[in-house]
Amino acid sequence: MATDVYDSRRGRVGHTGTVASRYHDMKFSGTVGRGQAAFDSASQAVLSLRMHRKAGVRMTKPSETVRLGDVIRLKFGVGPIAVHGSCDVVWLADEPRRRGFRYRTRPDHPEEGEESFVVDWAADDQVVVTIESRARPNRLIMRIAGPLGRLGSALINRRYLWAVRKIVASEAAAVSHTDRTEPE
Repeated sequence: MATDVYDSRRGRVGHTGTVASRYHDMKFSGTVGRGQAAFDSASQAVLSLRMHRKAGVRMTKPSETVRLGDVIRLKFGVGPIAVHGSCDVVWLADEPRRRGFRYRTRPDHPEEGEESFVVDWAADDQVVVTIESRARPNRLIMRIAGPLGRLGSALINRRYLWAVRKIVASEAAAVSHTDRTEPE
């Protein structure tokens, strides 16, 4: 991942120029499985946005998996209280033991900032998903929500992690079931 930069006029600056002191940082990380199959499953869940959909966020994108430069549109909630927004994919990892992406919000998003979703396959065989965000309210309703808005963001990020765990476990169970039912 890119490192932070220092700008003498504005202080510490984030990955793409966000002033760190005005933004709220969040990080959630957890083991979702072990081995190649778990890594592949978790990577696919993240890069296809299946993780988001399972967590209850409707996402649309122009391709099967996330690509650099894609515009992702989201909707969370129901009817008149639904939250809508869009994001630009600004970073992509496609390495043998690391996959993921980062997006930056667009002006129509309720928050201003960035969020990354990264799957790492560690040397000890654990597959770890890390979700990091740096954001601040972009709409009046989010500014009024204050700490409740940040709590909502934290809850949805935890739900993303839960969704990847469920997807990986479900696919591992399906493979295990298939292995038991094949004739010898």
